[in-house]
Amino acid sequence: MWGDAALRYHTDVQASAVIPAAALDQALGGMRDMEIRIKGNKAYSTVGNLISIADLTSQGSILMDPAHRRFAEISSAQYGDQIQAALSTMPEQARAMLASLKMNLESRTTDRSATIQGIQTEEREFVLTVDMAMPGGPSAPAPFLKMVMQVWIPKPEETERVPALQEFKRYRTSASSAMNVAETIKQVFSSMPGMGDNIRTMVEDMTANSGVSLRTHCEVVMPLLALLSQQMPQQAGQALPAGLDPSAPLVTLNQEVVELSADPVDGAIFDVPAGYQAVSLEEILTGAVSGSTPPQFKQ
Repeated sequence: MWGDAALRYHTDVQASAVIPAAALDQALGGMRDMEIRIKGNKAYSTVGNLISIADLTSQGSILMDPAHRRFAEISSAQYGDQIQAALSTMPEQARAMLASLKMNLESRTTDRSATIQGIQTEEREFVLTVDMAMPGGPSAPAPFLKMVMQVWIPKPEETERVPALQEFKRYRTSASSAMNVAETIKQVFSSMPGMGDNIRTMVEDMTANSGVSLRTHCEVVMPLLALLSQQMPQQAGQALPAGLDPSAPLVTLNQEVVELSADPVDGAIFDVPAGYQAVSLEEILTGAVSGSTPPQFKQ
């Protein structure tokens, strides 16, 4: 008999002077506080301004857009196809630029550990580098983008000790059999050589042994953006600081679990609220970009 479990995360994001504070706030939307709840064979999670509900029994998913009171239903078999179709509406120039990306991913287990919410964890580090050709554009420093991410996962014995971690492991193991997330990711990014394989590898490494991340630290460096920003005229009162370092992190993210519980989860959260309109997945994803109202969670 499966039990219930819930995870809540809080995320702090810091950006360099290259990114206006207002733009950062708009981009983050409702992503600073996220949660995952499982009840038996169902999972409820927040994804920015969206709410996702997965059902392992039906192998289907529901994506809800609370800001616009609408939802889309889709089977796991169709998910990759429909995401890919939604991405196909991207302007040709943008798709060509993404197709030119060359990615390389390295991962390793470090010898560092930490205690988070009373749980012993071990650290795994990922280094992703991206090079991108820019026909007709300025010469881009290599790499175009570099992301260094450390993820802290509970030690195996801790997963067996903590009931909520047991439930998440049980759910993820079953989900891996019912819905091959890694292959879906590869399918979605099939038109972007190397991206699908690298993202799939990262997902597989991060979820090895069905581990749950309890802390994540991520730094993103984009030297070209910093260099270009120094050459662009700034609005009055918004001049960039002198000596801006292009190799310094553009964005630094720290995410940590603030609640881990095995208390009962209200089954009502897995139902689509009355008055929501059924629409296509493409409409949901398009609306999410402009939506600024974070989801209202049921307690």
